[in-house]
Amino acid sequence: MGSTFFGLNVALSGVLTQQRALNTVTHNITNATTPGYTRQRVDMQAATAYPMPALNTAVGAGQIGTGVVAIQHTRVRDQFADVTVRTQSSLTGEWDARTNALRSLDRIIDEPGDTGITALLSRFWSSWQGLSTQPDSAASREAVRASGALLAQGIHDLHASFTAQQTEADGRIGLETGRVNDLAGQINAVNQRIALVVATGQEPNDLRDLRDNLVDELAGYTSITVTSGTSDKLSIAVGGQLLVDGSSDTVSPFAIDPLGNASVGGVPVTLGSGSLVGHLAIRDQVIGGAGGYLAQLDILAGAIANSVNAVHSAGFGTDGSTGNDFFAGTTASTIGVSAAVSASVNKIAASATATGLPSNADNAVALAQLQFLVQPIGATTTNLDGFYQQFVTRLGTDVDQANRIAEAQRGVLDAAHARRDAVGGVNIDEETADMLRFSKSYNAAARMVTAVDEMLETIISRMGIVGR
Repeated sequence: MGSTFFGLNVALSGVLTQQRALNTVTHNITNATTPGYTRQRVDMQAATAYPMPALNTAVGAGQIGTGVVAIQHTRVRDQFADVTVRTQSSLTGEWDARTNALRSLDRIIDEPGDTGITALLSRFWSSWQGLSTQPDSAASREAVRASGALLAQGIHDLHASFTAQQTEADGRIGLETGRVNDLAGQINAVNQRIALVVATGQEPNDLRDLRDNLVDELAGYTSITVTSGTSDKLSIAVGGQLLVDGSSDTVSPFAIDPLGNASVGGVPVTLGSGSLVGHLAIRDQVIGGAGGYLAQLDILAGAIANSVNAVHSAGFGTDGSTGNDFFAGTTASTIGVSAAVSASVNKIAASATATGLPSNADNAVALAQLQFLVQPIGATTTNLDGFYQQFVTRLGTDVDQANRIAEAQRGVLDAAHARRDAVGGVNIDEETADMLRFSKSYNAAARMVTAVDEMLETIISRMGIVGR
């Protein structure tokens, strides 16, 4: 016959286990709005059963239940969803970086607008047209010189603005490189804290949430590969090289040199995707590089200066001088009105011959017609206005493409987050239902303790007093 005290112990196991479950539900509800929190649950199982004790029965596992035990506190986390979120975070980070930079460039060029290069080119050609009707007018000559200076300054300003955006991208690369190293150090430190807790047989779930948040942020900067090792330590690789080595608790330095080459621990790596890739592309390919916007601006400035100077130097100013260039410099950062023309508007060569001064305007007409001259410019054959329109169209296309891809990528990332949250996020309705369920189980187990107590009271206080 089993002991009455045995039932008391079984009921007590229910009270203690349901209490742990209720505490976990409380922890979930209070962290329902905590960013990066993963809901937890208490995994329960029946305690080891034993046979009914008897003289002829061996002691061992058997059929009499001994209650319930909480075997562990588990984070409800989908590791495959984590991989998807981190992959999409890297891609989203890359296209967000591109989109933000390109939008800034689009605002800078001010096209169509009154201060854009298109408007400045139009004023420049119109000033030559005006001079061709009044070649002896000092006011018309001043208008040509002023419009030329404004055009050169507009190209200067555009070049300076694009260079500033390139410098900003370079600064972001430096800041994010430092942040990657900072995150790697923090992940390594949390790894060690988790290992200490695991060694005691406990479940450091909140520390794991902290580490996962750090890993998620890291994935936004560059694509990573995450693997789990002993004592639940994570190792993180970038381009196949370990940034965080969980087995040895070491962190390798991450760096990007001025040429855009990335390395981990001095070993060259390929970043794949991430905001760093986006900033590098903006700095070294979109704005910089042989085919970048700055190079195209240099081509435009050189084509304007060379085309105008070729015609202008063949003409004659009102003072009879010839061979004078209208523009100095052949790049976007150096183009400007030449020293000769800046010193005197009489150096502006409106006449095609020395004998036609001051009323001959054939050279001014030729200069005005440069607006329509189709010529090889860079890799295309077009006129000067057409080349700049291609420049503007390319930027507009790049902005539109980046916007569309970034928007689509954010949608994919949101879906990945929703999938992960569906598993690991806290649902107040579900937690409330669990709270009621565990509360009723707790009450029932507590009532069993009371019932056993009453049984013991009967046995101890009332047995053997009948008939007295």
